[in-house]
Amino acid sequence: MGNYERDFIEKMRAEIQIPDLVDDKLNEIYGKIRQDEVQMKQRGFYGNRNKVYRSIAAAAAACMVVGIFGIFYANPSLARDIPILGDVFGHLQEMRDNSAYPDKDKTAYENISEHSTPVQEAGNSAENEFGTMTVSDAYCDGYDMYFTLSLRIEDEELKAADYFLPMHQEGEEEALYDGGKFTIDQKQVWPSEGSTLRKAEDGVYVGLCRIESTQQEDGVFGEEMTVCVDINGLSAHKGTIGDMGELQQIKEDWKLQFDVQTDTSANREAEPNAQSNGIIVQKAVQTPSNMHVTCYVPAELAEKNPAFVLLDGEGNRVQNESAMHNMKEDGSMVLEMVFDTSQADQFVMQVFDKNAGTDENGEVPLIAEIPFAMGE
Repeated sequence: MGNYERDFIEKMRAEIQIPDLVDDKLNEIYGKIRQDEVQMKQRGFYGNRNKVYRSIAAAAAACMVVGIFGIFYANPSLARDIPILGDVFGHLQEMRDNSAYPDKDKTAYENISEHSTPVQEAGNSAENEFGTMTVSDAYCDGYDMYFTLSLRIEDEELKAADYFLPMHQEGEEEALYDGGKFTIDQKQVWPSEGSTLRKAEDGVYVGLCRIESTQQEDGVFGEEMTVCVDINGLSAHKGTIGDMGELQQIKEDWKLQFDVQTDTSANREAEPNAQSNGIIVQKAVQTPSNMHVTCYVPAELAEKNPAFVLLDGEGNRVQNESAMHNMKEDGSMVLEMVFDTSQADQFVMQVFDKNAGTDENGEVPLIAEIPFAMGE
């Protein structure tokens, strides 16, 4: 939940007093749902394709919005219990904690959650007979754009899936291909992670999509962007990510559209220009989700393609995520590196000659060791 949503809830709490009778009734209704005292009508997988019954959870969510003097107040404690409407980030963190091979540092989930803003536009949710897909939170720090993608499945057979892969069609073709279609201001982009929707609880699947600025013109996000998500089907799978245990494919459309504003206010930048052996740490940027470091490598060392290791001031290694090499005409190189999140003040960049074998101590030769600080 982002700061905007927290502030909104606090303001609403201060201005509106919900009668105890109303609040007790809402808790009673939701309690019956959670204890399975209220059942919804079930459907088969290939049932009537006319208008279908909405889930009892969706009906309950509608009941939780109470009109008082023309102002609507959503009970946050109840909304948090419905993942597609509430704490998506909480479920992402829980799934990561339970994963043997986590895909993102937990602290980054917490940081992204803190800085993201709720998406409450008309196009942020799409529904068909198989389920409802929703974008509930979005955030862009200038380097990365993140948005949550939630799916509530209504079909009982499909609820057996452990995860779903979005699919898309090409033109008029009937076949489905891997991945949904994502555009920013009508330009197609490809998420670097997160379009897989993993089971958070029975019938609910969530993911955090990430799109990097390198896919934008000149590698820069705009101040305000319109994002479109076009999914033409889903591939349901059992087992862990990467298994070939596909249950089935479904062909159905979910079309989402929402706006995202770039917010760099939480970023911290430094241009230390610290150097050793000709290698220069030119720039470092800490964002809530990652750390970005730009290094210059002279030609005589660039041809060795050295390995870079980033340590914080306590000697903890900051895991490298990716690197982009920009070769210059003179043979030198500018290296743009992305690391996991770190909010430390002091760092050391170590550079190793990975192709030189090992020294007499069995260690890879250290070419340079460059301390630098983020400053105030």
